[in-house]
Amino acid sequence: MRDFSPEFIAHISGETTTLCWVWLITCTDGTVFGFTDHDQNIVIDSITYQAASGFSPADIDNRLGFALDNSAVHGLLVSDVITKTDIRAGKYDNANVEISRVNWMQPNEFGLIWAGKLGEIKIKDGQFEAEVVGKTAALERSTGRVFARGCDASFGDIRCGVDVENFPAGTVCPRTFEACQSQFSNTLNFRGFPYMIGEDAAYVAPREGDKKDGTSRY
Repeated sequence: MRDFSPEFIAHISGETTTLCWVWLITCTDGTVFGFTDHDQNIVIDSITYQAASGFSPADIDNRLGFALDNSAVHGLLVSDVITKTDIRAGKYDNANVEISRVNWMQPNEFGLIWAGKLGEIKIKDGQFEAEVVGKTAALERSTGRVFARGCDASFGDIRCGVDVENFPAGTVCPRTFEACQSQFSNTLNFRGFPYMIGEDAAYVAPREGDKKDGTSRY
């Protein structure tokens, strides 16, 4: 549930509203930019949100659980502070983004709708589109090793240990235990788990005649 002020709740509950969108972008170097889709600049907490900035939000996908909250911010490069040079130089990469709904008649009445970071920014035909990624995205990233049957080393790297010069140019490792054993004689450095059971084996019931003494079935 979003935490809106009583004044903002009263406004959005009224028969008529005077609402607009504002975006607060805080770059990694501490630079702050404010933008709005209103036809005039709006000042909130001493920050000026520039009108006609070229920003316009797509629908924000805010799903339950740990699914990514994501959207897109797109528009024409019409703002004096938004330049192709800065975008290509990575000025806005990983910048914090706060998107709010504001009563432009009373700018002190506003509600934070979404917060996250800017992801990949693309420029095409004079337009830009920026991925905005929610805070739950950090929970989607893998940390540490991933347990799988296949090898997760790169062919010829330190973890693999194979000297690629001993093999014909263009040799590709399929990253299977069988190939590591028969093709490269490198099973000691295999970085997978070839005997890891799958979901079908994990959930299978005991069969008639199986020993049920607690030892491995494999």
